[in-house]
Amino acid sequence: MVLLSSQSVLVVRRIMYSKRRTIKDRWLWCMIVGNTLCKRTIIVYCIFLFTVILIWRYHEKSIKVEEDEDTLKPIILSSSINKIPSTTIIFQNDEIETELLPTIDLNRLDYWLTNNSKTRDINLTAILTPKRRGKYLVYVCHENCGGWGDRLRGIMSLFMLSLMLDRNFRIEITHPCNLTHILRPNLYNWTQSIDGLIAIDPITHRRRFNLTRKMLITTANTQQNILTNVSQILHHNNSIDSIWSEDVLYWATNKDYFYQLSNNIFYRKKFKSYGIMTKYNIKLEILFPLFYEILFRPVQKIQQHILKYKFKQKTHQIICAQIRTGKNPTIPDDKLLPGRQNISETIFSFIDSNLTNENSNIFLTTDNQQVYNEAQQRYGSRLLYVSGEITHLDRSLNINQKVCREQDKLLTDFHLLGELCDISIISNSGFGFWGNLRRFQPFEQLYVFCAGRIYKIESMWHLYKMREQNQNGELC
Repeated sequence: MVLLSSQSVLVVRRIMYSKRRTIKDRWLWCMIVGNTLCKRTIIVYCIFLFTVILIWRYHEKSIKVEEDEDTLKPIILSSSINKIPSTTIIFQNDEIETELLPTIDLNRLDYWLTNNSKTRDINLTAILTPKRRGKYLVYVCHENCGGWGDRLRGIMSLFMLSLMLDRNFRIEITHPCNLTHILRPNLYNWTQSIDGLIAIDPITHRRRFNLTRKMLITTANTQQNILTNVSQILHHNNSIDSIWSEDVLYWATNKDYFYQLSNNIFYRKKFKSYGIMTKYNIKLEILFPLFYEILFRPVQKIQQHILKYKFKQKTHQIICAQIRTGKNPTIPDDKLLPGRQNISETIFSFIDSNLTNENSNIFLTTDNQQVYNEAQQRYGSRLLYVSGEITHLDRSLNINQKVCREQDKLLTDFHLLGELCDISIISNSGFGFWGNLRRFQPFEQLYVFCAGRIYKIESMWHLYKMREQNQNGELC
């Protein structure tokens, strides 16, 4: 509030209410006289308007307010099960004939850079530009690292961190076998050797490390105080490189660090250089599909398998079911998931009651051979299934390199979840969630099984609420 002296108030009243002065004279007087309420008020309003314009310019574009007020009620099953005995369609790798493959645009990267509102401003050139010479961040997996979903979570977190710290990113996965057997670099070369890591002594001719190194481990078995300390460093520290100053940081993790990175105000300018203008777009679920296309492309035999699969079934509606049961006779060393005892029957009943028609095909990926047998009996020729043994990267015995051989099936399943499905029903698992996020419209016709019920998920808000209602997903 602007306060005027009693003398000023008297002058204002005499002049503003004078009948001899025109409106023009009064306005000029307001703009000329220094100690007046009029001039100060105009200045205050100008400052306020300028501030509002600045806030709108830098934030309105990227902040999307969730207006969903859905109560998120589970969908009720309503009808009986229809069994159609017939023959299942199974695609074998040795059936692939390259000359029959259609010409299909595999460059999904264009979609995320041009059509998605949250990623189309990303500066791809800045991401692909080599970072500081002699500085590296390496995702490593040389022993138990979790399943494919866990590994992807860690890879994407460290890739984002490498951009923030201006370090060159590399991936070293050798467990249970080398990742390059199924995936190759797409645009970003994560397989390139680390320059200058090893030097040869000119006198003794012995090899020695020429760069300083540090190993960080933040997996599920890491002590809680270490996990907390690392999280706080990423969240609050203004000079992370001063803490982890070594030339090469080797890091084994399956953690999602996007929240910590997005809230570190000291690195906001760095994120803006990549076209990420606000912290609201530094989220794994937003950047994952783009980062995946930047980093990875399947090897040729898997690409051909995916293409043929898509080509043969493109005329029919595809309902995808990703059913992870946990510990079962197929993978006896897997962890027990009590909330999924009736998962297959619940999902199949939901498909029969709500989604399917006589022209629909059902694509199934599962960790349980019994579930596949049930689906085969139930859907017959409408069932689509990638052939091969069911394995888990960490929890299956790699006898005679069995797990390595079956990585082809695992990656084909994963890619088809993002490229084949018109409707998706998934478990509350990383494999299903990341696979679904590769769909161009990931929340269109998406359903998630949790605690014996099927939830329709229309946004990340719905997913968070579902997990919140079920002990943060523990019951799922």
